[in-house]
Amino acid sequence: MPQFGELEAAIMDAVWDAGKPLRVREVLDRLDRDPEPAYNTVHTVTEILYRKGWLAKDKDGRAFRYGATRSREEYVAGLMGEAFAEAGNRTATLARFVEGMAPGEAEELHRLLGEAVRRESPK
Repeated sequence: MPQFGELEAAIMDAVWDAGKPLRVREVLDRLDRDPEPAYNTVHTVTEILYRKGWLAKDKDGRAFRYGATRSREEYVAGLMGEAFAEAGNRTATLARFVEGMAPGEAEELHRLLGEAVRRESPK
């Protein structure tokens, strides 16, 4: 799971936040960066994300619209999986991660784990 570069992450955030495919001009308009990157730079990086499989593109007149192929949550979950894979002691790493959670998050994790166990249990 590759970690995005700074502009890649900003472009993906723009597409994820929009919740729909965007033209490069629309992506550029949504970027909150100073200085604003050039249109050609955003187009190039958007095409790179398309070639990497993170964006899909569909013809829209003379331009293309780019939409996310995976959700932000799938991306972050992949990064978390990589982090746990790098840990020498996965259990200790998971324990430290859980210790840092807010009480509501821990309760939600407990609920999700219960659902996962029920799905895996033989019927």
